[in-house]
This record gives sequence, structure tokens and C-alpha cells, in this order.
Amino acid sequence: MDTSPRVTAIITSRERFSYAEESLKSFSENTGVPCHVVYVDVNSPRERWERLKHLSDAHGFTAVRVNKYVSPNCARNIGLRYARGEYVAFLDNDVEYTANWLEPLVACADEEKAAMVGPLYLHGPLDEQTVHMAGGDMEFSGAWGTRSFVQTQRHFMKHLSEVPAGELRRQRCDIIEFHCALVRRSVLDRVGGMDEGLLTTREHLDFSQRVLDAGGTVWFEPSSVITYRMPPPFALTDLPYFMLRWSDAWTADTLKHFAHKYGIEPAYVERVTKNRKGRQWLLFEQIKQYLPHALGETGTEAVKRAFQKVEPIGNRILVELMTFREPPLKWQVHHGSGSATREPSVAGAVS
Repeated sequence: MDTSPRVTAIITSRERFSYAEESLKSFSENTGVPCHVVYVDVNSPRERWERLKHLSDAHGFTAVRVNKYVSPNCARNIGLRYARGEYVAFLDNDVEYTANWLEPLVACADEEKAAMVGPLYLHGPLDEQTVHMAGGDMEFSGAWGTRSFVQTQRHFMKHLSEVPAGELRRQRCDIIEFHCALVRRSVLDRVGGMDEGLLTTREHLDFSQRVLDAGGTVWFEPSSVITYRMPPPFALTDLPYFMLRWSDAWTADTLKHFAHKYGIEPAYVERVTKNRKGRQWLLFEQIKQYLPHALGETGTEAVKRAFQKVEPIGNRILVELMTFREPPLKWQVHHGSGSATREPSVAGAVS
């Protein structure tokens, strides 16, 4: 009888490195189903990589280190090279889990023959019970090349107590998110891996649409609950990756690629401004705590306006410096005791 784990969990960096150890601890404490684990480290500081290797040895997972900052979709594709079993759970490295979060996702996939299953997504501390998404919807309309596109995160920003009980039931939807997404591996074989032309955003929309186009189904399973622990705080060593990850350059390239791929009106790319505002809000929340109280509300607002004017210039310069003469993509692999023993790609090296 085959007793190998049915699931490989692929954990990748969302936008920072500093929450990874807390997230891995939560994963270990709340995952009751045996599964292979592959953690893809996107060129975090060397001392953090050393700690990840120690954790890999202690908990028996595979740690993969990439030699430069890459997009989450690129990291997911690297992690897929080491996947085993019937399902892949794509996870971000800033997720906090609740007890036995994985079992309901697998049960839903088994019982509904689902291609993808997502949990009830919260954001912030678990005790705040703020909904990030309870399944989602998307719609394309109009002629190719000038199509409109709308996506909805059901019950976004509501307190969980405000969501009608009838909405918190297993049901089909159009989209789930890569904070946590269980995907059937046979579906990945059919539709392919992640589109690496999507550097910053729209990744989950694209993959969900490809699954739907291939005849697969996407399900929301609310008996599984996780929360996304968005920053701040940041560690100083998080900031270069964060700034590249949400840069204007990467966002513009992503939105152009997504619009071209799905025949969406060119004006869709103007959403780059929305991403910039989100980036600036998160950064200023970090900065604000260091401002002197003597500034008061008016002074703080003046500093914020100045920051918003200067930050895009600094972002552009930083991205140009980080991407100047980038090295070829390589990675190294550390197999902790008891982890999957699958051989790495020729592009990798075993540590």
C-alpha cells in the first residue's frame, strides 16, 4: 500500500523574508496531514538562508535558494520541479494557519473532483477576523482588444461576523488566491505551470482562468481558514525585494502582458498607479512610527506628501541598480532529513 504523502506544499516569498520563520512554525503546528514541503528562498540574506537550512534539517523539508530576486511565479515554477504526490498546495511565506487547515481542502478536491480549492482567506491577526476573500469572481466583456475586466473578492474587508452564514459554505467560484491554493497536479500537467510574464500581480487570475478554460472547476472551502499577515513591519533587508516586487516597472510589464493575453483595453495598464499607492501606503506605515510626535497630524501629512512625490524616483533608481547585469538564474538545494529526495534540475546545485 502506497503511504506517500498526497500533497507537496510549495512555499514562496510573497513580498518580504522576515515573517518566513513564524509562518513555517505555524505551518508545522497546524498541518495534520503528512506532506512534502518545498521552501523556495528568493535570495534572502545569507544568515536567513542558514537558519532555513537548520529548519529544513529539523523538520525534514527541501529548501531551495535562488541566486537573485525573482517573481513569485518564477519561484513557484522552480518549486514544482521538486513536487511529488497528487496535489500541490501553493503557499506564501507570510501566512498564518489554523488547526487542520489542509484536510478540508483535500476533501473538497476529492469529493468535488476539483482542479483548484481555496480556503477562507483572512488578513491581519487571526483574532481580528477580517475577511480578505471568501471565493472570488471575474468577468470579461466586450470585443477582443477592448475588453473590460472586473474581478471581485467576495466579502473583502468585512468582519467575519458580518458574512451571512449561507455564504460560508462549500461552493464553486471563479478565482482563489496564491496565499493558499490547492491544485491537482494532473491539472498542472494539462494547463502548464505559472506564467512568468506576470511579475507582480494577476497571477491567480490568470491561472484560475486557464483552469476554467481547460474545463476544470475552482472551489471555495470555508472550513479551511488561513490569514495573510501583510506588512508592516519590515526588516531593512526586506526592502530591496519588496521595492522590486511591487515596482512600477514590474507592474507595468505585468499589466501589459495580462491585457495583451486576454484582449483587455490598453487603459487597463493605468492600474500601475493603484499598485504604487499600495506600495507607498505600506512603506509609509513603517516610516510613520519613526517620525517625531512633535510633527503632529499636519506635519506627518506633509512628510507623507513629500514621500509620495520622491518615492517613485527612488523606486526607479533602485530597480535599475538591482537589475543591472543580472546573473543567470541558478539555485541550490538543501534536502533536510526526511525530505523528498527527488534530484534537482541541472540548473540547480545541491548544498
